[in-house]
Amino acid sequence: MTTRQSELMRVLDLLAHELPDPQWVALVDHDGLMVACVPTEPRVDADRISAMTAASVVAGERVLEELAGGQLRFVSVAGSERQQLTVRLSQDRLLSIGLGPEVAAQATFGPLRRWVPELLRALRMRFSEA
Repeated sequence: MTTRQSELMRVLDLLAHELPDPQWVALVDHDGLMVACVPTEPRVDADRISAMTAASVVAGERVLEELAGGQLRFVSVAGSERQQLTVRLSQDRLLSIGLGPEVAAQATFGPLRRWVPELLRALRMRFSEA
């Protein structure tokens, strides 16, 4: 039986397989709660991923507000050991991707273009309780 969670995990897994060696691909709500993650036990603690995803969006929104930059689309924070790319899917859903420091954020755009519509479709799906 297909559930919303199983469908979200399926799409996240397919997206992860098209990305350049992701450390995690996680769906997070705007409050910083993880909805789904591939792998289920990422290299970085899931609570840290979800909290930092929400924090990066808050910081990014503040920067854009101060600079009259418009609506936030994505935030990229890159360090010497890893980077986090956060993509706003909707007002209440965020996609967090952990990448190695050598990966260009642009390398994710093709797979994101292909799989984000499928991810949004899975979020909107209605499942009957049978």
